[in-house]
Amino acid sequence: MARVDSLRLRAGQIFCACDVDGLPLDLDSLPKEASLLRMALAFSSSVLAQVLTLSILPIASATFRPVSGSLPWPFMVFLTGAALAGFPASYLLDRLGRRSAFALGASLGLAGGILSAFALSERLYPIFLIGILWLGMAQGFGLFYRHAGPIAGRTSGVVFGAGALGAFVAPFIIGTLSEISGPLASPLILMVSGVAHLVTLSLAIGLPNQQIEITASSLMVRRPTMLIFFTTTLIASSAWLGMNGLMARSPLVMMGCGLSLSLSAFAMAAHLSAMYWPGFTIGHLIKRFGGIITSLIGLLFLVMGGVGIAYQNTVFGFTLCLTLSGYGWGMATIGATASLHKDAQPSAKMLASHDVMLFIAALLGVTLFGRF
Repeated sequence: MARVDSLRLRAGQIFCACDVDGLPLDLDSLPKEASLLRMALAFSSSVLAQVLTLSILPIASATFRPVSGSLPWPFMVFLTGAALAGFPASYLLDRLGRRSAFALGASLGLAGGILSAFALSERLYPIFLIGILWLGMAQGFGLFYRHAGPIAGRTSGVVFGAGALGAFVAPFIIGTLSEISGPLASPLILMVSGVAHLVTLSLAIGLPNQQIEITASSLMVRRPTMLIFFTTTLIASSAWLGMNGLMARSPLVMMGCGLSLSLSAFAMAAHLSAMYWPGFTIGHLIKRFGGIITSLIGLLFLVMGGVGIAYQNTVFGFTLCLTLSGYGWGMATIGATASLHKDAQPSAKMLASHDVMLFIAALLGVTLFGRF
């Protein structure tokens, strides 16, 4: 069993929770390289499912507008599902091992994709929301592929790169389905999202079923000051508010400018892919400028991209602005997290409060900017 500090295991933590040096090279008779490859492919298919789902949600919200009103309830339900799954995913990862925990999350995604596709084609709004809730919960489990195993240092680029690749495959799938199926494209895209979770499930079953032994060695440690806590929480919450507001609003704006579903999906894929790019190099920026300054620079990029979207009417302009905002979100989130953990160990209560504020900010962003 790998021994890790219990306070490092939390929802939303971007860095690896495992003690990499203490991990055996041969986990459950699976070579370390094969385990990393499986994890990267699973993360890639999870990101693919996310892009497919998020590309459809704003359009689905508009489809159900006579029933749901002006609020983007499908998007809000998706985020709620991701928030609800965060803490159970962390708990199950510790108690049941990565194989069981991720298989459960992928199963929810498969069921959610099938159910939401059926409900959208039949215009069954309550059933559609249930399917979207399951897809959101699956995405909450999928977030933990970034820190479920030995993916520190250079090898983290494999996982982040796989996530970026998964994001860029989505527009080609959406374009092909739009040409073939026409008005049935949206339900089929949700179905493919469920199939992507099925791929994740098949890969998760092959992961080493390593469990984590939680120690109490962190009971007497230094805590971050309240100033650091509130500053990092405010910066990260602002980033989550802006990012989710953009993701809810941008597809509707692009559709209003006459962009096709496949072109809109390409711009959104660039945005989601750019969210992972800072994971390659941001460590050098944090070491040189500090986490707070880095996160503030990222927040500035996010705002610049968001404001720029209002003045765009071409796919190139939308893609450029969304890419800038996605990269800024990654910088702001990782920088804030690094500052919160610098030379201190936040308490479990402090981390829980931090995450709750992020999810509240995300829902607020969708509510404010995702209205029709």
